[in-house]
Amino acid sequence: MNVIKDCKIGKNTIIREPVNLYKCEIGENCRIGGFVYIEEGVKIGNNCKIRPFTFIPTGVVIEDGVFIGPGVIFTNDKYPRAINPDGSLKKNGDWKLTKTLVKKGASIGAGATILCGITIGEFAVVGAGSVVTKDVPDRSVAVGNPAKIVKEDVKW
Repeated sequence: MNVIKDCKIGKNTIIREPVNLYKCEIGENCRIGGFVYIEEGVKIGNNCKIRPFTFIPTGVVIEDGVFIGPGVIFTNDKYPRAINPDGSLKKNGDWKLTKTLVKKGASIGAGATILCGITIGEFAVVGAGSVVTKDVPDRSVAVGNPAKIVKEDVKW
């Protein structure tokens, strides 16, 4: 079953069931796999491919032509907690949103984890299973845990 609430979805975009999409924007000609969860305020450009079992929270912007492999997880809180210091359950205003940007043509391999507050550069590649803790420059390849740059200025 799909839950698609208050979303702006571009023409020729295909969304596979089931998904949870809330108040997000998805461009034209995109392919969104099943079991994808996209939160409020996320912006996804045109011609993107997002494979199944991916989580994209509030604060993430994905530019045109980006590939996101299956099982990729983005974060948006550097210090996640369920409760405040006084023991009360955290509410929406009790944490600080930290944004992430994935630039045009980037590719993120299956099972990667993208910590918040970083930029993945134009046509950069993040290897499968990598944990990205720092910016990945344009046209670079980053792999590992934590991800390290193994190639730079790659021509595609």
